[in-house]
Formats: sequence, structure tokens, C-alpha cells
Amino acid sequence: MILKPFSRPVFGAALALVTLASPLAFAGAPTKPAPAPVQAQAPAQGAQPQQPSSQQPTSQQQQARPRIDLVFVLDTTGSMGGLIEGAKQKIFSIASRIAQGKPTPRVRVGLVAYRDVGDAYVTKRYDLTEDLDGIFTNLRELDADGGGDTPEHVGRGLGEAVSKLSWDANRETMKLIFLVGDAPAADRHDDWNFNHWVKRAAEKHIVVNTVRCGGDPETETQWKLAAKTTDGRYESLEQSGGMVAVATPYDAELAKVNAELARKTMYAGKKEAQVANRARAEQMAELAPEAAAERIQFMKTTRGAGSAPAAAAAVSSAPVAVGGAVDLAAQPDALASVKDEELPSELQGLDAKAREAKVKQLAGERKSLEEKAAKLAAERDSWRAKNVAEKDDSFDANVMKGVKEKAAKYGLSY
Repeated sequence: MILKPFSRPVFGAALALVTLASPLAFAGAPTKPAPAPVQAQAPAQGAQPQQPSSQQPTSQQQQARPRIDLVFVLDTTGSMGGLIEGAKQKIFSIASRIAQGKPTPRVRVGLVAYRDVGDAYVTKRYDLTEDLDGIFTNLRELDADGGGDTPEHVGRGLGEAVSKLSWDANRETMKLIFLVGDAPAADRHDDWNFNHWVKRAAEKHIVVNTVRCGGDPETETQWKLAAKTTDGRYESLEQSGGMVAVATPYDAELAKVNAELARKTMYAGKKEAQVANRARAEQMAELAPEAAAERIQFMKTTRGAGSAPAAAAAVSSAPVAVGGAVDLAAQPDALASVKDEELPSELQGLDAKAREAKVKQLAGERKSLEEKAAKLAAERDSWRAKNVAEKDDSFDANVMKGVKEKAAKYGLSY
């Protein structure tokens, strides 16, 4: 193994990247997007992501799949910089590992960031969604700042996660919170008492898995109580979260394919929706190799679940259109109903025949890329199974422990 320092600056401890050298290495629930952050208000409801109906499993197949609602409640004060930067790198990896359950689960992810009264914000929350690209976009905007004293307003972070997110009401849905922080809960004499919201989580059948970073003893006491009360797990990690990125011989090529897929999109709709979708797609195109590879793995696994192998290989790994836009590369037939003023710039000034030809060409190019991505993802998965021993004492490993511990109860095996 070759240890490489994490190249991006972090606000707390730095992360280590572990590269597994190889001679084969290449050179170099309804679906909603995550809403914008809100403070002390219910989260805004976004538009439905557009996905071609031909690529979706049938409603019967969707219903047959186990469901997991997973919410991260993260301390985002200054001392948590290492873990937050690591989470940005590993969110697709975590989701990809969860999606490996049999049968393939439907996974929704939510996020609540918390600090304390007097900081730039007390909470920011993002509702549960299957749109992992949206969650990544929101997580990417978080940094570690504020704090500097203890305790923090943990009770409000946990309370908003329990009471203000759109949890599936079905008792057969696995509901998990991962509470991550290094400071104990403050009592601000408001409606967000920590112990109260621990009890409410238990009443709502939400398991709270707690991850203490650092060594604060009061945090340990509170975190253990929350885990015990809700039948969750307590773990203690180093301040940075101990996360590592594991490179494979397939990551560089998958990252290249991921970038090409993100850029082989053609968004029609209102101007602001086109701009937002192009920006989102560009973020996906710029993912680091491991994150890009894990993203492709997650998309192929979840969007292709219940489909025949050939159909699963062809499912879209490109970012799903949000905000009322339509990706014409995914839905060429929608071109006929698009108003002239809502056409993308690539089609402006072309006659109807030329527009249709351009969209058809783009859709064909993307189909070939999707098949290449599916092949590489399958080869990468096989390589990892033979060559990678998962690190046992990291944040992402602890998330998987929490999921696996409850999986059998919900008809899942790993």
C-alpha cells in the first residue's frame, strides 16, 4: 500500500488516502431532489426529478424492494472539519455499499447540519430523497466553522431530524439516524431538549446510531444513552473520522465515463432550471475518481434493480433533471413538446429535423457510455471483493455496521 496525504485542505485533521497499487491500474417513497437548506422552517419541497419511464422498474418491483431511510445529523463546528471533508468524499461509497443488500433496497438519504446559538446557523436541513446527487451538492456546500466552546445545540439537530423530515410512515421501512459529533448537547431551555428527542425517536421506531469523534466523556455518556434508548450502536472514532479512499484499477476510467455521462445531457425548460441543472451536472463531472466510481456503482445498482441484465446496463447514470427541466438525452420524445423559448442553446436556431437529429445522436452516444459504465462497474465490484478488506474503525465502516445490524429484520442480507 502507498499512503498519500489528502490533497485538499481540511479544517480539522487531514485524511489519509490509501492506494492499492496494481499493474492493471489506469493512467492517472416518491423521488424528490434535496431541497435548499432552511432554518427553523419546514424544508422546501423541490420538483420531482425527471427519469425516463422506460428505465424504471415496474411499481410491483419497486414495492417488493426493502426501504431504508437514512439521515446524517452532523456537527459542523470548526473541530469537525476532517470528518466533514471525508464525508464529502465518501457519501457515494456509503450509499453504494448500502445498495449492495439483497434484495436491492430503495435508499433515501437526508441530512441535518447543526452548530449552536450564536453561530452562522443553528441548523441546516435537507429532506429525505433518493436523489443522491442532490444530497452531495448540499453536503459539498457545508464547511466546518463556528463552535470553539462546548456544548453545542445537538438537541435541535436531532429534534429537527426526528420531527421535520419526511420519514416513511411504514413500519417495514428501516429508519436510521447517524448522529456524529464531538461535543455534548446544550440545554437552551427551548423545545429542543436532547433527551426528549431521543425518546421521540424511539417512539417513532427510528434507530439512533451515535458516533463520537474525539474523547469528550460527557459526549460519550449522552451518545451511549441515545444509542441504548433507540436500540442503536455507539462508536467512538478519531476526530477526523478515520476515513480512507481505496483506489482500484477501474476508478480512473469510471471517473472519465462519469464525467462524459454528466456532460452528455441537454436540459430543456425555463432558463433558471437549465442553469441549475447544468451546474449540478458539472459538479458530478468533477468528482474525484473513487467518488465517481462509487457514484456509477450506486446508480447502476439502484436504478437497474429488478431489471434484466441488458436493461440494467442501459439505465441512466447521468444526473436526473430537477426543477421542472427535461433532459432530452434521456427523453428524446419530449423534444416535440418543448416550447421554442425553453430549448437549450444547442438547439436554438436549428430547424425541427436538425434538432431531432442532434438529440438522437446524443442519446445514442450516451447509451454506449452507459453500457461501458455498467461493464466497468461490474469488473470493479469483483476486484474489490477479492482485493479490499474494509477498514473497521472508520466512519463509513460504522455506518455499514449500523445498517447490517438491523438488515435481517427488514428482509435484507449483506
